[in-house]
Amino acid sequence: MFRRNKKEKKEESEDLSQFIKRSTPIETFPQEIKENYKPVADEYTKEQLSKFNELREYINSNKEYPIVESDAKAFVQNKTQGMKLQPLAEIEKVWLSDRCLFRYLKACKWVLKDATERLVLTLAWRRGFGIVKLKEEGSEPQEKDALLGFDDISEENETGKELLMGYDNDMRPILYLKPGRQNTQPSKRQVQHLVFMLERAIDLMDENIQDSLTLIIDFKSKHDDVDKVSSKLPPLSVGKEVLHILQTHYPERLGRALLFNMHWIAKSFLNLISPFIDPTTRSKIVYDVKDVEQYVKKDQLEKDYGGLILFKYEHEKYWPALKELTESKRAEKYAGIEV
Repeated sequence: MFRRNKKEKKEESEDLSQFIKRSTPIETFPQEIKENYKPVADEYTKEQLSKFNELREYINSNKEYPIVESDAKAFVQNKTQGMKLQPLAEIEKVWLSDRCLFRYLKACKWVLKDATERLVLTLAWRRGFGIVKLKEEGSEPQEKDALLGFDDISEENETGKELLMGYDNDMRPILYLKPGRQNTQPSKRQVQHLVFMLERAIDLMDENIQDSLTLIIDFKSKHDDVDKVSSKLPPLSVGKEVLHILQTHYPERLGRALLFNMHWIAKSFLNLISPFIDPTTRSKIVYDVKDVEQYVKKDQLEKDYGGLILFKYEHEKYWPALKELTESKRAEKYAGIEV
Protein backbone atom coordinates (compact mmCIF):
# COMPACT_ATOMS: atom_id res chain seq x y z
CA MET A 1 0.00 0.00 0.00
CA PHE A 2 3.06 2.25 0.22
CA ARG A 3 4.01 1.58 -3.38
CA ARG A 4 4.71 4.74 -5.41
CA ASN A 5 3.12 5.12 -8.82
CA LYS A 6 5.08 5.12 -12.07
CA LYS A 7 4.74 8.87 -12.52
CA GLU A 8 6.39 9.56 -9.15
CA LYS A 9 9.23 7.14 -9.90
CA LYS A 10 9.81 8.73 -13.30
CA GLU A 11 9.92 12.23 -11.82
CA GLU A 12 12.43 11.11 -9.18
CA SER A 13 14.70 9.39 -11.68
CA GLU A 14 14.62 12.15 -14.30
CA ASP A 15 17.87 14.11 -14.50
CA LEU A 16 16.95 17.78 -14.49
CA SER A 17 20.51 19.13 -14.35
CA GLN A 18 20.54 19.94 -18.08
CA PHE A 19 17.47 22.15 -17.83
CA ILE A 20 17.29 25.91 -17.28
CA LYS A 21 15.04 26.95 -14.41
CA ARG A 22 12.98 30.09 -15.06
CA SER A 23 9.94 31.86 -13.67
CA THR A 24 10.27 35.18 -15.54
CA PRO A 25 10.40 36.28 -19.22
CA ILE A 26 13.60 36.14 -21.26
CA GLU A 27 14.69 39.77 -21.42
CA THR A 28 16.95 39.96 -24.48
CA PHE A 29 17.28 38.49 -27.94
CA PRO A 30 19.54 35.41 -27.87
CA GLN A 31 22.88 36.44 -29.37
CA GLU A 32 23.34 33.27 -31.44
CA ILE A 33 19.96 33.68 -33.12
CA LYS A 34 20.56 37.39 -33.69
CA GLU A 35 23.91 36.68 -35.37
CA ASN A 36 22.53 33.91 -37.59
CA TYR A 37 19.22 35.52 -38.52
CA LYS A 38 19.14 36.75 -42.10
CA PRO A 39 15.97 38.74 -42.76
CA VAL A 40 14.55 38.55 -46.26
CA ALA A 41 14.33 42.01 -47.79
CA ASP A 42 10.85 42.99 -48.91
CA GLU A 43 10.52 43.62 -52.62
CA TYR A 44 7.66 45.63 -54.08
CA THR A 45 6.52 46.48 -57.58
CA LYS A 46 6.17 50.06 -58.79
CA GLU A 47 2.39 49.72 -58.54
CA GLN A 48 2.61 48.48 -54.95
CA LEU A 49 4.97 51.30 -53.97
CA SER A 50 2.62 53.77 -55.61
CA LYS A 51 -0.27 52.45 -53.50
CA PHE A 52 1.86 52.67 -50.38
CA ASN A 53 2.69 56.30 -51.15
CA GLU A 54 -1.01 57.06 -51.67
CA LEU A 55 -1.87 55.46 -48.33
CA ARG A 56 0.92 57.36 -46.57
CA GLU A 57 -0.25 60.63 -48.12
CA TYR A 58 -3.82 59.92 -46.99
CA ILE A 59 -2.76 59.17 -43.42
CA ASN A 60 -0.57 62.28 -43.23
CA SER A 61 -3.27 64.52 -44.71
CA ASN A 62 -5.82 63.75 -41.99
CA LYS A 63 -5.11 65.25 -38.60
CA GLU A 64 -8.18 63.77 -36.88
CA TYR A 65 -9.70 60.29 -36.94
CA PRO A 66 -12.91 58.66 -35.64
CA ILE A 67 -13.16 57.08 -32.21
CA VAL A 68 -16.03 54.72 -33.11
CA GLU A 69 -15.49 51.71 -35.40
CA SER A 70 -18.84 52.11 -37.15
CA ASP A 71 -17.72 55.55 -38.41
CA ALA A 72 -14.68 54.23 -40.31
CA LYS A 73 -16.36 53.61 -43.67
CA ALA A 74 -18.16 56.97 -43.69
CA PHE A 75 -14.93 58.72 -42.67
CA VAL A 76 -13.06 57.27 -45.65
CA GLN A 77 -15.94 58.45 -47.87
CA ASN A 78 -15.53 61.98 -46.41
CA LYS A 79 -18.97 61.84 -44.79
CA THR A 80 -17.85 63.25 -41.45
CA GLN A 81 -20.68 65.63 -40.56
CA GLY A 82 -21.60 65.16 -36.89
CA MET A 83 -18.85 62.58 -36.44
CA LYS A 84 -16.75 62.72 -33.27
CA LEU A 85 -13.07 62.91 -34.24
CA GLN A 86 -9.83 63.13 -32.28
CA PRO A 87 -6.34 64.23 -33.36
CA LEU A 88 -3.67 61.58 -33.71
CA ALA A 89 -1.62 61.20 -30.53
CA GLU A 90 2.15 61.10 -30.98
CA ILE A 91 2.17 57.43 -30.00
CA GLU A 92 -0.42 56.71 -32.71
CA LYS A 93 1.84 58.38 -35.28
CA VAL A 94 4.61 55.98 -34.28
CA TRP A 95 2.19 53.05 -34.60
CA LEU A 96 1.38 54.23 -38.16
CA SER A 97 4.87 53.29 -39.35
CA ASP A 98 5.76 52.39 -42.93
CA ARG A 99 5.86 48.72 -41.96
CA CYS A 100 2.37 49.04 -40.48
CA LEU A 101 1.00 50.49 -43.73
CA PHE A 102 2.65 47.75 -45.78
CA ARG A 103 1.10 45.09 -43.50
CA TYR A 104 -2.39 46.45 -44.12
CA LEU A 105 -1.83 46.68 -47.87
CA LYS A 106 -0.56 43.09 -48.01
CA ALA A 107 -3.46 41.81 -45.93
CA CYS A 108 -5.94 43.61 -48.22
CA LYS A 109 -4.32 42.15 -51.37
CA TRP A 110 -3.09 45.64 -52.30
CA VAL A 111 -6.60 47.02 -52.71
CA LEU A 112 -5.97 50.57 -51.56
CA LYS A 113 -9.57 51.36 -50.64
CA ASP A 114 -9.84 48.25 -48.43
CA ALA A 115 -6.48 48.90 -46.73
CA THR A 116 -7.42 52.52 -46.04
CA GLU A 117 -10.76 51.60 -44.52
CA ARG A 118 -9.29 48.82 -42.40
CA LEU A 119 -6.52 51.05 -41.10
CA VAL A 120 -9.02 53.73 -40.05
CA LEU A 121 -11.18 50.99 -38.53
CA THR A 122 -8.24 49.73 -36.46
CA LEU A 123 -7.37 53.24 -35.26
CA ALA A 124 -10.92 53.62 -33.95
CA TRP A 125 -10.93 50.10 -32.49
CA ARG A 126 -7.64 50.65 -30.63
CA ARG A 127 -9.04 53.82 -29.11
CA GLY A 128 -12.24 52.12 -28.02
CA PHE A 129 -10.47 49.00 -26.75
CA GLY A 130 -8.10 51.02 -24.56
CA ILE A 131 -4.75 49.96 -26.01
CA VAL A 132 -3.42 53.14 -27.63
CA LYS A 133 -1.08 53.16 -24.65
CA LEU A 134 -0.82 51.54 -21.24
CA LYS A 135 -2.97 52.70 -18.34
CA GLU A 136 0.31 53.19 -16.45
CA GLU A 137 1.27 55.80 -19.08
CA GLY A 138 -1.97 57.79 -18.75
CA SER A 139 -1.85 61.16 -17.04
CA GLU A 140 -5.43 62.12 -16.20
CA PRO A 141 -7.90 59.92 -14.23
CA GLN A 142 -10.45 60.03 -17.07
CA GLU A 143 -7.80 58.94 -19.57
CA LYS A 144 -6.61 56.13 -17.30
CA ASP A 145 -10.17 54.80 -16.93
CA ALA A 146 -10.34 54.27 -20.69
CA LEU A 147 -7.06 52.33 -20.89
CA LEU A 148 -6.01 48.78 -20.05
CA GLY A 149 -3.16 48.19 -17.62
CA PHE A 150 -1.39 45.36 -15.85
CA ASP A 151 -3.63 45.54 -12.77
CA ASP A 152 -6.74 45.21 -14.94
CA ILE A 153 -5.49 42.00 -16.53
CA SER A 154 -3.60 40.47 -13.59
CA GLU A 155 -6.38 38.17 -12.36
CA GLU A 156 -6.81 36.62 -15.81
CA ASN A 157 -3.18 35.52 -15.87
CA GLU A 158 -2.88 34.21 -12.30
CA THR A 159 -2.55 30.61 -13.53
CA GLY A 160 -0.15 31.43 -16.37
CA LYS A 161 -2.61 30.58 -19.13
CA GLU A 162 -0.84 33.07 -21.40
CA LEU A 163 2.89 33.43 -21.29
CA LEU A 164 5.48 35.52 -23.12
CA MET A 165 8.85 33.84 -23.04
CA GLY A 166 11.65 33.31 -25.53
CA TYR A 167 12.19 33.89 -29.23
CA ASP A 168 11.97 31.56 -32.22
CA ASN A 169 14.66 31.05 -34.86
CA ASP A 170 13.41 34.08 -36.79
CA MET A 171 13.62 36.37 -33.75
CA ARG A 172 9.88 36.34 -33.18
CA PRO A 173 8.72 36.62 -29.54
CA ILE A 174 6.85 33.49 -28.44
CA LEU A 175 3.40 33.80 -26.88
CA TYR A 176 2.17 30.61 -25.20
CA LEU A 177 -1.59 30.04 -24.99
CA LYS A 178 -2.62 27.32 -22.54
CA PRO A 179 -6.43 27.01 -22.42
CA GLY A 180 -6.11 24.06 -20.03
CA ARG A 181 -4.94 26.54 -17.39
CA GLN A 182 -8.17 28.52 -17.68
CA ASN A 183 -9.17 30.12 -14.37
CA THR A 184 -12.12 32.35 -15.30
CA GLN A 185 -15.49 32.10 -17.01
CA PRO A 186 -15.94 33.42 -20.58
CA SER A 187 -16.13 37.22 -20.54
CA LYS A 188 -15.01 40.38 -22.30
CA ARG A 189 -12.02 40.42 -19.94
CA GLN A 190 -10.73 37.17 -21.45
CA VAL A 191 -10.65 38.82 -24.87
CA GLN A 192 -8.97 41.89 -23.37
CA HIS A 193 -6.40 39.58 -21.80
CA LEU A 194 -5.38 38.07 -25.15
CA VAL A 195 -5.20 41.46 -26.85
CA PHE A 196 -3.17 42.84 -23.94
CA MET A 197 -0.65 40.00 -24.29
CA LEU A 198 -0.46 40.47 -28.07
CA GLU A 199 0.41 44.11 -27.44
CA ARG A 200 3.11 43.09 -24.98
CA ALA A 201 4.55 40.68 -27.57
CA ILE A 202 4.78 43.62 -29.99
CA ASP A 203 6.55 45.63 -27.28
CA LEU A 204 9.23 42.91 -27.15
CA MET A 205 9.87 43.00 -30.91
CA ASP A 206 12.59 44.89 -32.70
CA GLU A 207 10.21 45.91 -35.46
CA ASN A 208 13.02 47.09 -37.73
CA ILE A 209 14.09 43.44 -37.94
CA GLN A 210 10.98 41.37 -37.19
CA ASP A 211 7.36 42.47 -36.78
CA SER A 212 5.56 39.15 -36.31
CA LEU A 213 5.22 36.67 -33.44
CA THR A 214 4.99 32.93 -32.89
CA LEU A 215 2.12 31.31 -31.00
CA ILE A 216 2.53 28.04 -29.12
CA ILE A 217 -0.93 26.70 -28.29
CA ASP A 218 -1.07 23.83 -25.79
CA PHE A 219 -4.42 22.03 -25.64
CA LYS A 220 -3.48 19.88 -22.65
CA SER A 221 -6.70 19.81 -20.65
CA LYS A 222 -5.59 18.88 -17.12
CA HIS A 223 -3.18 20.70 -14.83
CA ASP A 224 -2.96 19.62 -11.19
CA ASP A 225 -2.23 23.15 -9.96
CA VAL A 226 -5.28 24.72 -11.66
CA ASP A 227 -8.81 24.47 -10.27
CA LYS A 228 -11.35 23.16 -12.75
CA VAL A 229 -13.70 25.65 -14.42
CA SER A 230 -16.80 24.77 -16.41
CA SER A 231 -15.04 25.03 -19.76
CA LYS A 232 -11.38 25.01 -20.73
CA LEU A 233 -12.03 25.98 -24.35
CA PRO A 234 -13.80 29.25 -25.21
CA PRO A 235 -17.32 29.22 -26.64
CA LEU A 236 -17.59 29.49 -30.42
CA SER A 237 -18.73 33.13 -30.14
CA VAL A 238 -15.56 34.08 -28.24
CA GLY A 239 -13.41 32.10 -30.69
CA LYS A 240 -14.96 33.97 -33.61
CA GLU A 241 -14.49 37.34 -31.89
CA VAL A 242 -10.82 36.62 -31.22
CA LEU A 243 -10.30 35.50 -34.83
CA HIS A 244 -11.97 38.67 -36.08
CA ILE A 245 -9.68 40.81 -33.94
CA LEU A 246 -6.54 38.95 -35.00
CA GLN A 247 -7.33 38.97 -38.71
CA THR A 248 -8.74 42.51 -38.86
CA HIS A 249 -6.57 44.46 -36.46
CA TYR A 250 -3.31 42.46 -36.41
CA PRO A 251 -2.72 41.72 -40.11
CA GLU A 252 0.54 39.99 -40.98
CA ARG A 253 1.45 39.77 -37.28
CA LEU A 254 1.28 35.96 -37.04
CA GLY A 255 4.52 34.41 -38.18
CA ARG A 256 3.72 30.86 -37.10
CA ALA A 257 1.45 28.91 -34.75
CA LEU A 258 2.63 25.59 -33.26
CA LEU A 259 -0.11 23.37 -31.81
CA PHE A 260 0.53 20.73 -29.12
CA ASN A 261 -1.55 18.06 -27.34
CA MET A 262 -4.41 18.06 -29.83
CA HIS A 263 -7.21 16.01 -28.24
CA TRP A 264 -10.58 15.39 -29.87
CA ILE A 265 -12.34 18.31 -28.16
CA ALA A 266 -9.65 20.70 -29.39
CA LYS A 267 -9.89 19.26 -32.90
CA SER A 268 -13.67 19.66 -32.84
CA PHE A 269 -13.33 23.29 -31.72
CA LEU A 270 -10.79 24.02 -34.46
CA ASN A 271 -13.05 22.38 -37.03
CA LEU A 272 -15.86 24.70 -35.93
CA ILE A 273 -13.81 27.88 -36.28
CA SER A 274 -11.82 26.71 -39.33
CA PRO A 275 -14.28 28.26 -41.84
CA PHE A 276 -13.60 31.65 -40.25
CA ILE A 277 -9.79 31.35 -40.55
CA ASP A 278 -8.48 33.01 -43.70
CA PRO A 279 -6.17 30.96 -45.97
CA THR A 280 -3.09 33.06 -45.16
CA THR A 281 -3.49 32.47 -41.42
CA ARG A 282 -4.28 28.78 -41.95
CA SER A 283 -1.04 28.28 -43.89
CA LYS A 284 0.98 29.40 -40.85
CA ILE A 285 -0.47 26.79 -38.47
CA VAL A 286 1.58 23.66 -37.74
CA TYR A 287 -0.76 20.99 -36.37
CA ASP A 288 1.72 18.17 -35.95
CA VAL A 289 5.07 19.45 -34.70
CA LYS A 290 7.69 16.76 -35.34
CA ASP A 291 11.00 18.63 -35.23
CA VAL A 292 10.49 21.63 -32.97
CA GLU A 293 14.12 22.78 -33.31
CA GLN A 294 13.52 23.83 -36.89
CA TYR A 295 11.30 26.53 -35.39
CA VAL A 296 12.67 27.21 -31.88
CA LYS A 297 16.03 26.54 -30.23
CA LYS A 298 15.79 24.38 -27.12
CA ASP A 299 17.15 27.06 -24.80
CA GLN A 300 14.23 29.29 -25.82
CA LEU A 301 11.52 26.67 -25.33
CA GLU A 302 9.71 25.09 -22.40
CA LYS A 303 10.58 21.51 -21.48
CA ASP A 304 6.99 20.35 -22.10
CA TYR A 305 7.43 21.06 -25.81
CA GLY A 306 10.91 19.63 -26.28
CA GLY A 307 12.94 22.52 -24.93
CA LEU A 308 15.38 23.03 -22.07
CA ILE A 309 13.49 25.60 -20.00
CA LEU A 310 12.04 24.17 -16.81
CA PHE A 311 9.42 26.83 -16.28
CA LYS A 312 7.37 27.27 -13.14
CA TYR A 313 4.69 29.93 -13.32
CA GLU A 314 4.62 32.06 -10.18
CA HIS A 315 2.35 35.02 -10.78
CA GLU A 316 3.89 37.19 -8.08
CA LYS A 317 7.26 36.88 -9.87
CA TYR A 318 6.29 36.69 -13.54
CA TRP A 319 3.72 39.50 -13.75
CA PRO A 320 5.87 42.27 -12.17
CA ALA A 321 8.84 41.10 -14.28
CA LEU A 322 6.78 41.32 -17.49
CA LYS A 323 5.56 44.78 -16.47
CA GLU A 324 9.10 45.98 -15.80
CA LEU A 325 10.37 44.52 -19.09
CA THR A 326 7.48 46.07 -21.02
CA GLU A 327 8.04 49.50 -19.51
CA SER A 328 11.76 49.31 -20.31
CA LYS A 329 11.15 48.32 -23.95
CA ARG A 330 8.48 51.01 -24.40
CA ALA A 331 10.77 53.67 -22.91
CA GLU A 332 13.34 52.80 -25.60
CA LYS A 333 10.78 52.57 -28.40
CA TYR A 334 9.02 55.85 -27.62
CA ALA A 335 12.02 57.86 -26.41
CA GLY A 336 11.65 61.52 -27.25
CA ILE A 337 7.89 61.56 -27.82
CA GLU A 338 5.03 62.44 -25.55
CA VAL A 339 3.29 59.19 -24.58
